[in-house]
Amino acid sequence: MSINLALLILLFLIILYITIIEIFTVILMLTGVSNTRAKFQVISLLTNCGFTTTESEIIVCSRKRRKSAITIMLFGNIFNVAIVSLLVNTVISFSRNKDFDVVHSILYLLIFLAFITIMKKIPFFRVSFDNVVKRIATKLIFSKKANPMLIFDNFHGFVIVEIKIVEVPEKLNNMTLLETRISNDYGIRVLNIKREDLLMGDISKDEVIMKNDRVMVYGHLANIIDVFEQKPSHYSRAN
Repeated sequence: MSINLALLILLFLIILYITIIEIFTVILMLTGVSNTRAKFQVISLLTNCGFTTTESEIIVCSRKRRKSAITIMLFGNIFNVAIVSLLVNTVISFSRNKDFDVVHSILYLLIFLAFITIMKKIPFFRVSFDNVVKRIATKLIFSKKANPMLIFDNFHGFVIVEIKIVEVPEKLNNMTLLETRISNDYGIRVLNIKREDLLMGDISKDEVIMKNDRVMVYGHLANIIDVFEQKPSHYSRAN
């Protein structure tokens, strides 16, 4: 294997590695894990390190998370073998090519990594990518009558979560937010509602939650699950 081909494969593996992390982070978030914990678990599973007993309980308590974890570990093992083999071939190729410019190659690699990092931080690309993953994962993971939840942050059981209204729950059907009493009885606060291309940030108590809305709410996870009729088996209160 030539040194140039080895570097090209290395760049490809880096892109694939980062993409897999982002994909499975979103998938774990859809099953009720907060963003920071989801990313930690994915990286831990891919690298086979840092997967502690306490943190692993979040994964093993859910059938869907266990299936995702198995897939991530398989990818991790494949990557480990591929990267070790690639590094060995790179060293062999380097020893045979005395004219190879190491400094320039390292510089190009750093520039490439910086470019990938910047692209990840651009909201348009990050949101577009996450939305594609969410749409695909939602169809694969949840039933047609489920209201998938994407948890963004967790504060000791109180969460900020986005809910896709596939079916309007009975507690909310054809009622205004004031009539549902979800704020008084369940402590759930509706932060915003996205309806097609319209984003409503200042929510009126007379607003009615409709099918296909994306609703951002804050409250206790157990109460949100109860109100929006998401099956408890998809989630862990330990999150």
